[in-house]
Amino acid sequence: MAKTPEMIIDEDIKKIYLGNLNTVEFNLKLPKEGAQGTQITWSSDNELFLRPDGSVTRPVNGIGNRKVHLKGIFSYGGFKKEKIYEVHILEEQSRVDIAEVLTLERTVKAGVLTMLPQAVILRGNNGHLFSRRVDWEGGNEQVFEKCGIVRLCGKIKEEKLPASIVIHVKEQAETEKISTIPAVTAMDGGETHLTAGSEFYSAMEYAVTYFKSVNDDEMLYNFRVAAGLDTRGAKAMEGWDSMECLLRGHTTGHYLSALALCYRETKDGEILCKLQYIVEELGRCQKVFSGLPGYQEGYLGAYPEEQYDLLEKGAKYPDIWAPYYTLHKLLAGMLEAYYWTENKKALDIAIKAGMWVYRRLNRLTKNERERMWDTYIAGEFGGINETFASLYEITGREEFLTTAKMFDNDRLFVPMQEQKDVLEGLHANQHIPQIIGCMGLFRATGEKHYYDIAEFFWKTVTGSHTFVNGGTGENEMFFEPDASAAHLTEETAEYCASYNMLKLTRELFRYAPKAFYMDYYERCMFNHIVAGVEQRPNGETTYFFPLGPGGVKDPGSINSCCHGTGMESQMKYTEAIYFHTKEELYVNLFLNSETVWKEKDIRIRQATDKENPGNVKLCIEGDTEFMLKIRCPYWCKGEYEVLVNNGKVIAKCDSGGYININRKRTTNMVVIRFKCEIRMESASGSGDIRAWAYGPYVLAALSEQRNFLELDGDELKPEKTGTQGLRFRMNSRKNILWVPLADVGDKRFHVYWKKVC
Repeated sequence: MAKTPEMIIDEDIKKIYLGNLNTVEFNLKLPKEGAQGTQITWSSDNELFLRPDGSVTRPVNGIGNRKVHLKGIFSYGGFKKEKIYEVHILEEQSRVDIAEVLTLERTVKAGVLTMLPQAVILRGNNGHLFSRRVDWEGGNEQVFEKCGIVRLCGKIKEEKLPASIVIHVKEQAETEKISTIPAVTAMDGGETHLTAGSEFYSAMEYAVTYFKSVNDDEMLYNFRVAAGLDTRGAKAMEGWDSMECLLRGHTTGHYLSALALCYRETKDGEILCKLQYIVEELGRCQKVFSGLPGYQEGYLGAYPEEQYDLLEKGAKYPDIWAPYYTLHKLLAGMLEAYYWTENKKALDIAIKAGMWVYRRLNRLTKNERERMWDTYIAGEFGGINETFASLYEITGREEFLTTAKMFDNDRLFVPMQEQKDVLEGLHANQHIPQIIGCMGLFRATGEKHYYDIAEFFWKTVTGSHTFVNGGTGENEMFFEPDASAAHLTEETAEYCASYNMLKLTRELFRYAPKAFYMDYYERCMFNHIVAGVEQRPNGETTYFFPLGPGGVKDPGSINSCCHGTGMESQMKYTEAIYFHTKEELYVNLFLNSETVWKEKDIRIRQATDKENPGNVKLCIEGDTEFMLKIRCPYWCKGEYEVLVNNGKVIAKCDSGGYININRKRTTNMVVIRFKCEIRMESASGSGDIRAWAYGPYVLAALSEQRNFLELDGDELKPEKTGTQGLRFRMNSRKNILWVPLADVGDKRFHVYWKKVC
């Protein structure tokens, strides 16, 4: 009897041997054809660690092994069959030996229960710093009755060297507090708008079109299924929100935030109706959950409450996937709806869910919570500490402030407080939002150490862990300090990380309005945020922005975390353009826009030209006098000229990096001409890996070549192309076109290149 196609496929499947899939340390050889001619295509459910070509990236030491599902689709004679292979990828072995454990010092009050630091800082024999959890002799919570000095030893998991802490016990030991009154006020409450003529405006318009195309019942599908409600004929969601995915529900939270921000920007009635529908229906689900067995009052989610039980029992990813992260997106969306549309139902839902979290976490010890937050991916909680700080500010309920502090993560906070860079090997977007939460806790309490943690973290990331486009991390992880040149791959610069770094930057700027904050903000917003979004109304975002040679943007991750932050980001371009004090107006970003300073009855219209990004024009209406402060960007090297009402004036730059212009009642136009020229920037950790930039724009070469372009450093020259925007070519390599990152489209490109003599 002749073999059927199905029989041939079954026999070929049996003959496939991929090696020992229980202990994978090296790349897999994945055949494209079976022994009898079966055609095979491969896909992976986690390409961070196993790609469809069989290449393996082992998890960084300390985050655990990974289980990946490899799917083979076998085709023969018009018949197809799938087979799933479970691949266990081993984490990398520790690359360094620990040479020293740094001694901590703390001052505590006598007779009061003291929470000792749950983490210590270790120095490797290569000089790099790391942090690990610690258990102190006598316990991590102790009462020290007598004043004096106490020295304790501690045990660090899997380390032979002991930890040590010096405790100064005093009669009084109050937490240091400082003022929480911001130095400047953001003009982000709907008074600022983008105007046409930029990629930012186009991206915002595309996003609005996309939001209006979304089926809201699909966004509610998982919640209704979990609550046992009618799904109203909606299709199940896909990707990271599919019924098989344990992160389902997160996109709906992002979408709610995006709708609220969209209404702030547009005052579009259709957008408002969509937002109100989502809020109302999620509230209905929350009410139903409270009456179901196995659910506690206030619960809201797209999966059973059991996910939180498993986290408390020590379950790890992928058995669970960051339940508090998903909840943060929902709570943040509710608060955005409350802020920008005054939707009291949204606040009521957030309060009920917040009390559910308080009751759940309050029965756990600090040690139990720290263990959860220190669990890679499973314990990721986004910036939920910031959300609870905001709930406290809105309601005044102490339970919410208590809950916000329950998310303190000593593994990160302790070294940041000690001003030690231990970021190497940590998951970037698991930790950046936690620092945003520090700023929320600072606002709520005035406790200085929270501010200090956030400030040092920002300086560390932007100073030692970023690429030329402002993005950070490779394969989602922070790399070692000052080593970006060694990490130029297709998995660089996760979109979510940049989204959160901008939130942190803006918050720090409110308290210290210095130009260097907005220099970074501009770099990241112009060269990653707007460059990473699909310039079509389909809502897609590039998960990783590939900075390796010959990379190509791939905005195809369905309902990923970056899809969510991408939706929000298109409605946030106005948030940092203008700030003010009582007598000063700050112009931070150079974008076609307009704003109204209501207290001064002043209207400002800003006009820019992408082909001449150094030219900025401000038209001012109103009779009030004030100080106009315009950021002097790093890329002009301090060279500029100022025209007021078409006449040149001398305007000095202050120590904070702002050009000061005393606006008179008769001043109706101010023009700034910043020097703008091609410059080279080097990748950290290498003297010969460079990138070109022009003003605020990082440039990319359009080339199919997959290894580094080797150039002699011959300068780029602008190429006038009419309405096509900025274009550059080199005299020696005229066949290669260089464009801003937002303009590369779907072509392969090179940001970094190798300088040769």
